[in-house]
Amino acid sequence: MDSAEKKKLYDVAVAGLGPAGLSALVYLLEAHLNVIAVGPEVGGQINNTPEITNWPFIPTLSGEAFQKAMLGFFENLALKFPEYLTTVTGSISSAEEATGNLYKVTAETGDGSAVFFTRALIIATGAARKNLLVPGAEELQGRGIAFCGTCDAPFFKDETVAVVGGGNTALENILTLTKYAREVVAVIVTEDFTGNPDLKQRVTNLPHVRIIRNTEVVEVIGSASVTGIRLRDLKTGRDWMEPVEGVFPSIGATVNSQPFANLVETNKFGEITVGLLGTTSSPGVWAVGDVTNLPFKQIGISTGQGITAALGAIGYVESLPLVSPCEECAEASESFREKILTKQKEEEELAYPDVSDEQFFQEILTSATDTLLMVRIEGCGDCKAARPHFFEAQAKNPSMRFITIEWEKNPEAMNWLNEQEKVRAAPTFVKIHSGVEVGRKVDMERPKEMIEALTSTEPSEPRKLG
Repeated sequence: MDSAEKKKLYDVAVAGLGPAGLSALVYLLEAHLNVIAVGPEVGGQINNTPEITNWPFIPTLSGEAFQKAMLGFFENLALKFPEYLTTVTGSISSAEEATGNLYKVTAETGDGSAVFFTRALIIATGAARKNLLVPGAEELQGRGIAFCGTCDAPFFKDETVAVVGGGNTALENILTLTKYAREVVAVIVTEDFTGNPDLKQRVTNLPHVRIIRNTEVVEVIGSASVTGIRLRDLKTGRDWMEPVEGVFPSIGATVNSQPFANLVETNKFGEITVGLLGTTSSPGVWAVGDVTNLPFKQIGISTGQGITAALGAIGYVESLPLVSPCEECAEASESFREKILTKQKEEEELAYPDVSDEQFFQEILTSATDTLLMVRIEGCGDCKAARPHFFEAQAKNPSMRFITIEWEKNPEAMNWLNEQEKVRAAPTFVKIHSGVEVGRKVDMERPKEMIEALTSTEPSEPRKLG
């Protein structure tokens, strides 16, 4: 960093905008601390949770409804405490100690890197889903391999899908998939499911669920898309192929602690080691929720941990000197804060350029202008993550048309796309010229690269559909 460039100093930085992070924000802002909140989206894993059955005082609540309530709550905080809250859409890439009992934090945003300083840090970055470590799994991700039942179940209507895993994530995915799929094949390496007893009972009573026990997946089969999985019985050693059109790995998650590995102690699983109040090995740093080594990864528990950490951080910050010894910081300057607030406002003003089926056939397919189409689905976290890259490409390519279609709202357009190759993931990006598909890309982990590949000026070989 250029030493002449002054950076903003905050009282507390909150990394992650899931239940734990948002719960911490409430108490920090009520205490009138200057807070910066960093996260790719509000909701965290809630965005991929179909149903919540154990939230206090509410028997059943959909993940979508819960996420919408969280988003509304977050927006209300921003309106209520505009002078105390700064938000950054992105992810923290590194955090390190700085002089004067401060921490220097770097966040990756749509505009590049943003650096700031903070007196205290609350890590609530949660965990990321795991794929199967078998041949074919990585190659077929987005072409039959999916993770979020809520987001991707509609793509597998009247088909046979496999859910791999026996915990709560697997059980939740099974419940969602049965609303769309012809049959759900549950593959577990143990004799029985290990998740919530209530969810387990509901799954075992469903007529279209077939459970294969004491069995592991050794390969995902398919070329353009998934056609089956090869299984191995752990007791007999027998191998066989099970025909399926989709696979939902539900085998846990990898904690998102990597940016903080050099700052706080972690265990062999990468989980941040914390005390009962969320304290870590570094003073002024707390960790809460699924990123920690504490057991029972539950929404209610994460919420309580976030509140506990916030109360601890308030006391810690109030005990520090009011004057910052940080020569690199610019506490009086609002330029850094204004830049981020301006960027956030610009992103909020952008709306998906959805078209109707009628517009798709009458305007898009009859136009000689190149069109980049994004297939999306409501509530899809991967679609939200791809959204800023989509609009960035639109700004860079003014001669190209950019549109989106929503899976359930555009059945005729989806039928047109499925004639050549069935769309099995959201987001999927398709380039169209004069009614002809000239390119298609899907990689939920690398949307920016997929968009750039389709918007390049290199010529593509047209593919007639139908």
